[in-house]
Amino acid sequence: MDRIPDLHRRTKKISTDPLFPGVIKSVTTVRHPPAGFGTDAYHVALIERADGTKVMAQMTKETTEPMIGDSVAPCIRRVRTMENGLKVNDIKYRITTRVSKSLVMTSYVLAVSGPSGVGKTTIASQLLSLFSSYAVQVPIYTTRKPKKGDTEPYVHLSKQVFDAMVARKEIISHTSMPSASEERFYGYRKVDIESIWQQGKLPIVVTELHLLKGLVETLGRRSVLSCGLLPPGKSKRHMLSALLHRLRGRGRDTESQIEERMKVAEIDLQHFTDHEHLFDHIFVNDKLAECVEQIGSVAMPK
Repeated sequence: MDRIPDLHRRTKKISTDPLFPGVIKSVTTVRHPPAGFGTDAYHVALIERADGTKVMAQMTKETTEPMIGDSVAPCIRRVRTMENGLKVNDIKYRITTRVSKSLVMTSYVLAVSGPSGVGKTTIASQLLSLFSSYAVQVPIYTTRKPKKGDTEPYVHLSKQVFDAMVARKEIISHTSMPSASEERFYGYRKVDIESIWQQGKLPIVVTELHLLKGLVETLGRRSVLSCGLLPPGKSKRHMLSALLHRLRGRGRDTESQIEERMKVAEIDLQHFTDHEHLFDHIFVNDKLAECVEQIGSVAMPK
């Protein structure tokens, strides 16, 4: 419920705050506005202002396809109408100079990899939300059966179809993962990655070492920006303990499945030492928001 004193304070703050121009650092689209904000989708951007401060603000209604790097200027616009008819204004931003698409790096893939339970999927989801106008997750082709709680863009295939796609070189990076219950193969199609590049956007893959190596071998090392994730802990034993706690906390796997994942996780941790050349950056996922910000700072256009 809106409180009149709060609205008066907000109005006073708007009238006294200096209105600095800025640059869009991230942007997302609100497709289902909350009550009182109309029914049309609108854009919300994180803006770094000329004084060095950052604000989260709504873009003006006429703004179309705002991009990271666009220069913006503030203006006072109506944002909602209260039930009693009171008009509520706020600061919105309009684009003054658009970033040249030729300056946007679209010739690389952002690869996020690490052991099971380290938070790869959650971090990728946060990045996709923050940079929804720029980043797209690459579909994963797999022979495994769908599972409750799947959030990644899986495309489920039979082993015969998967093998045929590999033979035709449609799938450019593929691997099998050990499982006591079923034969599981995973892979990426080159056409999906190229399609995202053609849109001027950044492909994101949530992956593991063998798929990462396949992407590097096919696309070239300079075309893969590889970010490795480690769990918190000063030793491998502490890291594995943190992973075990997270896997049990998710409640998605049986104890036997968790045991299986932990065996793979121990091998995955060793990969960071044995295959150091495959990683551009290593981040410790202790505090989620900080880790997302760190990866975003190296992956997204400045």
